[in-house]
Amino acid sequence: MNIQSDGFKRLMCVQCKGRLDSTFLTSDLITCPSCQQQYPVVNSIPILIDEKKSIFSFQDFLDERNLFFDISKKGKIVALISKLMPSMGGNNLGRRNFKHIEELLLQLESLEKPRVLVLGGSIIGEGMHEFVKSKNLEIVEGDVSFGPRTKIIFDAHSIPYEDESFDCVIVQAVLEHVIDPRLCLEEIKRVLKRGGFVYAETPFMQQVHGGPYDFTRYTRSGHRKLFQEFEEIRSGVTAGSGTAFAWAYEYFLQSLFGYNSTLRLAIKFIARITGFWIKYFDYLTKFNRYDNDGASGFYFLGVKSGARIEDRDLIKYYSLRD
Repeated sequence: MNIQSDGFKRLMCVQCKGRLDSTFLTSDLITCPSCQQQYPVVNSIPILIDEKKSIFSFQDFLDERNLFFDISKKGKIVALISKLMPSMGGNNLGRRNFKHIEELLLQLESLEKPRVLVLGGSIIGEGMHEFVKSKNLEIVEGDVSFGPRTKIIFDAHSIPYEDESFDCVIVQAVLEHVIDPRLCLEEIKRVLKRGGFVYAETPFMQQVHGGPYDFTRYTRSGHRKLFQEFEEIRSGVTAGSGTAFAWAYEYFLQSLFGYNSTLRLAIKFIARITGFWIKYFDYLTKFNRYDNDGASGFYFLGVKSGARIEDRDLIKYYSLRD
């Protein structure tokens, strides 16, 4: 089976940077024609990581370990409780933002469908359901974890695609889970075409999620600094201080009973039932400038244009964010 015919155009070996399009995907292996580096294939999913630069190994995936999402079977009672629990979080602008991104992509002058890379694409992100189903876009969904939508495994620190391979990169709820966000941004910039778009959603006031794979948080100004090499189109709060308060309420109650997993689950259920409504205060604050200082998370939509925001301008950025 040829890789290119299966939707993996412009794949690159993360060891020697050689092209992988001309190689052939067997049932369990990909071999780079340039350096002979071998990459395993698990359940038809190529594992294209650089073990020297990643915290993950080929063996992690060969053993099909649950590296992030718990895909193991849960007990019926636990599954029922999880299904009944309301969400403490939310994304109030995701659907609108993804609709806007599709509109921007369809304005590009190209003979081909706009090509979009979704980092952390093992599941559909909040507000993305219509976006990923669009017939106007070519969507490539990759992750460093197996999931229902994972098509290719790779580490965002070494994206296995050639320079300027994509018109857009989506990085929703991912950058908090990587070791070096700046290195990942360099990779995103590299694989984006000039004039291409980047869209990110990253938490600020959120408790740890993802266990050992949770590393970083950003203020809105810090988030802008991270995307310093991109020209801003739009940015703002994804969920406000009401959502942040709801998260804190749940984790506070659980911390009182953290020594007992069964009791902890019961407390989590009680916290969700009694506190889920707190997040709706976000609609009262309307994401004003004060809400920014206590927001649950932020989004950034930018374009690779050669523009750059200087460090001194970040101080003004804080004052002008209304």
